[in-house]
Amino acid sequence: MKKKNYRITSFVVILAMLIFSCNTSTKKEKIYHLGITQLMTNPGIDAIREGFIYEMTKLGYKDSVNIKYAFENSQGDNIVAQSIAKKFVNEKYDMIFAITTPTAQVCAKEIKGTNIPLVFGAVTDPISAGLVTSLEKPGGNITGTSDKWPIAAQFDLLLQLVPTVKIIGVVYNPGETNSEYNILEVEKVCKIKNLKLVKVAVSNTSEVYAAAQSLVGKIDAFYVSADNTVITAMDAVIKISEKNKIPLLPGVSSNVEQGGFGTLGPNYYDVGVEAAIIADKIIKGEKPADIPVSTAKNFEYFFNLKSAKATGVVIPEDLLKKASKVY
Repeated sequence: MKKKNYRITSFVVILAMLIFSCNTSTKKEKIYHLGITQLMTNPGIDAIREGFIYEMTKLGYKDSVNIKYAFENSQGDNIVAQSIAKKFVNEKYDMIFAITTPTAQVCAKEIKGTNIPLVFGAVTDPISAGLVTSLEKPGGNITGTSDKWPIAAQFDLLLQLVPTVKIIGVVYNPGETNSEYNILEVEKVCKIKNLKLVKVAVSNTSEVYAAAQSLVGKIDAFYVSADNTVITAMDAVIKISEKNKIPLLPGVSSNVEQGGFGTLGPNYYDVGVEAAIIADKIIKGEKPADIPVSTAKNFEYFFNLKSAKATGVVIPEDLLKKASKVY
C-alpha cells in the first residue's frame, strides 16, 4: 500500500513539474516594436541613430528578444517620410523615434489620435517646429532631444582663428523649419558681431554646389547651418571652400571629419544616447508629456587639421588640447 501511495505521490509531483515547466516556457517576454525613421544619410544623423541603439542595448533592450527595431530612411523625400510614418501608425508600433525636425513633424502629424509616443532626436527648436508647447512640460505624446547650437560661441571661434572675416556666406533650404530658425539666430549673431551675412537658398542637394560656388569672391568664410539638405551635400561646400581657400565653419560637429577647419558643438552620438534614456522612461511607464526635452549642455571642440591647412587657418596648440576630436 505504501509503495502504491509513493508511486501516486511521485506521479503527481512529476505532473506538477511538467505543467509548471510548460507554463513558464510559454511565457515569453513582450517584444516592444520601435520604428526608427531618419530624413537622410549623413554623419550627424547616423551618429544619433548609433548612439540611440547603443544606449538602448546598454539599458537592457536586446533586438528580437524584448525589442524589435524597424529602420527607415526617407532619403530627403517628404512624401516617403510621410509613408513611413503612416506605416508605423497603421502597423501599431509601440513607439516611433524620429531623427531631425522635418521627420519629427511628419510623424507628429500621423500619430494624432493614437496613443503611440513619439521621441524626436536633434530637433533644433521643438517649440517653433510645433512639436511641444514647452521644453520643461512638452504636453501631448511627444518629447525628445534638441541639438540647439552655441552659434555665438561658434562665431567667436571663427573670429579668434580668422580675425579678418567680415562677410559670412550661408547656403540653406528655407523649406526646413530648423534651417529657417537657425538662419534667424545666425542673423542676430552677425548683427551683434558686426558681420555681414550673404544667404543663398536651395531646395535640394543637387543645387548646393552651384549655390556655394556663387558665393566665391563675395565672402570671407562659409558657415553651414542646421540644414539637412546642405549637410547631406557637405562635400560640395568643402570642395569649393578648399579650392578657393575660404575657411569653412561647420555648425554640426560630426561634419568636421569630412572637412571644415573645426567647430564647437554637441556630440551627436550623445544626442542619440539622451533620446534612448527618454525612450526607456516611456517604456517603463512615464508619460512623454511629463518628460522634459533634453537640450545639449556640454559642447566640445572638433578640428580638422587638413582642412584648416587647406584654407589657411592655424589652430593654436591650447585649443587642440581642449578638443574632443582632432582629425
